[in-house]
Amino acid sequence: MSPTATAISTPESPLNLTGVAPASPVAITPSAPAMAVPDDLNTAWTHIVQSVTNRSSHGESRVITVDLAKGESAQDFSTRLRMLLLFMNRDEGSVSATVSPSFKNDTYPAMLALVKGFQNSGASENWRPDGPRSIRMGNAKHLFVSVDMPVADRSASPDTLIEIVAAHRISTDWYDQRVSPRVSSKGLTTVLFGVPNSPGSEYANSIFKRERTKNLSGRPGGIHFSRQLNWSATAAV
Repeated sequence: MSPTATAISTPESPLNLTGVAPASPVAITPSAPAMAVPDDLNTAWTHIVQSVTNRSSHGESRVITVDLAKGESAQDFSTRLRMLLLFMNRDEGSVSATVSPSFKNDTYPAMLALVKGFQNSGASENWRPDGPRSIRMGNAKHLFVSVDMPVADRSASPDTLIEIVAAHRISTDWYDQRVSPRVSSKGLTTVLFGVPNSPGSEYANSIFKRERTKNLSGRPGGIHFSRQLNWSATAAV
């Protein structure tokens, strides 16, 4: 089996990508990444990249919350961000992670999108699978974590970025028990994407609601992006 298929195949979701032909080689660079970010998320994208890039200088942790509409996906945005981080840190090393509620609906498509992104950029030979759900480029590594299907391994703790997808569907109890103990707060950027004011108890007890509320209250290092305010930062200290 090819490294591509190995990286994203599981007994529950086998995959064969031998029929996917790579595009003409295109260098992945911070100024010319392989995928475009929707215009309405460009402000958030710029701030997230700056936060991660400047982590060694600012020292403190950053928590960024981003409102999405119901049914809206930030997958293209996130794929571009993961590719950029892996490429930028391939020499010095870093560990970043994506946390999602569902393996089938969130994690598996995200891993597939990242693999295809590297193929389409001409960088298919520069990455490799590294563990059950992680991808490595040089010394940089990105982990994929699913709430409903955890993987028991001894992966290094994230030190660069934690991205939480559909954070309105992830409870604070699970996050505080399973993620927080493995997080190094020094210089780490945490980004939460979620749908605000979702109906039901799931949102009421979610990590997105808690962190969004703290950001809107003006906590140090907290920034919130909202479509209603043209994606400008609504709380930044």
